Amino acid sequence: MVILYTNILKIDNACIFIADIKEESNIVIGVPHHTPSGTIKMPCNSHPYSDENAGYIGNYIAEKLKASFLCACNYFIDVNKNHNDNYSDYYTALKKCNPSYLIEIHGHGIEHSGNDIEISSGCKEDEKYALELKESLESIIFRKWNEDREDRDICKIKELKINASFDKIYFKATKSSTIIDKRWSSYHIELPVILRIIPGEKNKLPSCGQKFTEILYEAIKSVC
Repeated sequence: MVILYTNILKIDNACIFIADIKEESNIVIGVPHHTPSGTIKMPCNSHPYSDENAGYIGNYIAEKLKASFLCACNYFIDVNKNHNDNYSDYYTALKKCNPSYLIEIHGHGIEHSGNDIEISSGCKEDEKYALELKESLESIIFRKWNEDREDRDICKIKELKINASFDKIYFKATKSSTIIDKRWSSYHIELPVILRIIPGEKNKLPSCGQKFTEILYEAIKSVC
């Protein structure tokens, strides 16, 4: 898996903001809370727990889509929130992109959503967008499973639940200023540990995570 910002995304001892803006694209792939695997906490009191390895997934999809890529790495503020009417550099760059679609990649532990994948568009009113992406993901996963039912990674992915019902998901993203902004259609995607981290190994997605990243790219391309 070729990723343009591999070396930057591996840095675990500095706060870095990446803004790769593609003026010809109407899609932004955002990763507000990336750290490399093993860096569990960020220097941010309001959002100390990081989304380990989420940046690799977001960057790969952005490169495939030729979309803008915004990523806060090991950051000192929670960049997708509004801080007393002072917008973060992440939010400022997002507004400069003026996209039609924002896809944010996040990661969660097992305590709230287990191994489920959760998708939110920030409110019940916009649930239809999250459900559309869910349906696309499930269709692609089922197709790939039918093509090769012996593929262990696809079998693992097929076992994961994808939740996009606003009333049932844990991570609703109602406090994420970037997600609830009506200037663009938003997808807040929470991915479980099984798709992001290999226990005991740094800075590498598990094989099922790499395969899911390709599937997520296809699904995003189909709805945006």
